[in-house]
Amino acid sequence: MRPDASFKPDDTQPIARSPRTPRASRLPLLLLGTGGLLLALLICGVLIALLLLANTTPVTLVINGQEYPLLTGERTVSGLLREVGFVLGEGDNITPPPENRLTRGMRIVVSPARVVVVSVDGRPQTLYTAHASPADILNQANITLNPDDRVLIDGSPAAVQDLALWPVPARRIDIRRAVSVTIRDGDAEQQVRTAELTVGEALFAADVTVYLADEVSPDFNTLISHGLEIQIRRAIAVTIIADDMTIETRARGTTTADALTAAGVLLNGLDYSIPAEDTPLQPGIVVRVMRVTEEVLTQQELVPFETLYQADSTLDLDTRSIVQSGQSGLRQSSVRVRYENGIEVSRVTEEDRVIRAPQNAIVAYGTNIVIRTIDTPNGPVSYWRTFRVYATSYHPAALGGDNITATGRLLQRGIIGVDTDIIPFDTLLYVPGYGQGIAADTGSERSSPYWVDLGYSDADWVSWSRYVDIYLLLPVPETINYLLPEWRPLRGTTP
Repeated sequence: MRPDASFKPDDTQPIARSPRTPRASRLPLLLLGTGGLLLALLICGVLIALLLLANTTPVTLVINGQEYPLLTGERTVSGLLREVGFVLGEGDNITPPPENRLTRGMRIVVSPARVVVVSVDGRPQTLYTAHASPADILNQANITLNPDDRVLIDGSPAAVQDLALWPVPARRIDIRRAVSVTIRDGDAEQQVRTAELTVGEALFAADVTVYLADEVSPDFNTLISHGLEIQIRRAIAVTIIADDMTIETRARGTTTADALTAAGVLLNGLDYSIPAEDTPLQPGIVVRVMRVTEEVLTQQELVPFETLYQADSTLDLDTRSIVQSGQSGLRQSSVRVRYENGIEVSRVTEEDRVIRAPQNAIVAYGTNIVIRTIDTPNGPVSYWRTFRVYATSYHPAALGGDNITATGRLLQRGIIGVDTDIIPFDTLLYVPGYGQGIAADTGSERSSPYWVDLGYSDADWVSWSRYVDIYLLLPVPETINYLLPEWRPLRGTTP
């Protein structure tokens, strides 16, 4: 330690000195003699150790990954192994080689051999090797591979180019040599080299798609051998439409029926196919199945009766009497209804007969004409028939100036347009509120025979539109319609 500059010794005090003592001075000499002996022995040991170190080499021996630091006086790797008592076995690997000289710090790595089974085309052999890489193991066994060969490392497929980089030590290597086979697919032919085991595997590896209905010879399970010929007979692509489903399938047969059978589509009873079952198969053919059902319907319907009319002189004119009531008959028919795919396509009547005949109605109508009288503003008049009609009126201006009737008379008051089926021309008529007239015109088109048009001139025209009883006056005409049409009111009117 460097002294402080301000530090000064105290020289004002006397210095004490120890007196000489001969007994005390001998002890250091004795100690000095003993220590020298020990030091000499220590130096001698160090020299011997240095001499020994000068004649040994520090190395590290690695066995199965376990490191052992060693000092050896041997000069070679093989000498070191003898020194430690390690005997190399068959296939053991040592790095560096046994003949190499040892150097300071050298690592000697011993990899004991493993048992590896190598099988080529089903013929196994056992190897003792220290190699882990499949490529090195095969190289040791003098086995070369072709690019098409199939290799399994411990059961896992491996590409030939990946063997040198296989990540784990191999215990078993299976090799199947590729062989040449011929694939005939219809008219096409190809040569392939394959290491697959069976025909099915070879076709899959060659990207040959085979459908269920295709025929392959020999079959899929046949073992592959050199020169094997594989024949594929293709089924025909068929589309089947049946039961609301579309089936895309393939068939090996020759007809539509064969395709349906192959697809499990059955035709039952009246079922049929379009095209017909005997139609030759063509690629891409579409077969439609028609499901046919039939049912027989029994129908009954009424047979209308007729109404027969017969004259009866005991009955007054325009009166009727029912002689016999009518009764409808009954007709029964059996109809066969045909359905195709649930849709009705036809109806055929198989039986049609009247099981109860109709009974006609018989109505008697009167022909006895009775002359009666009615009072009018101009005095009583006699008539032989009366019935209710709907009365309207017309005049020349309403007809565009036409004033000539169907009978050639001048249109004026007293001219009445009628339906001649019930009122003949020239019949004298009496219409209450209008007076007497003559049936001398047909008037406009009528929807009912019970409709008359009352004629006027333009000067005295009066509008009519109502129901009224009309009277047919004497004389009685020679021709009479005894059976008038059924009376009913005009549509939209109230009688």
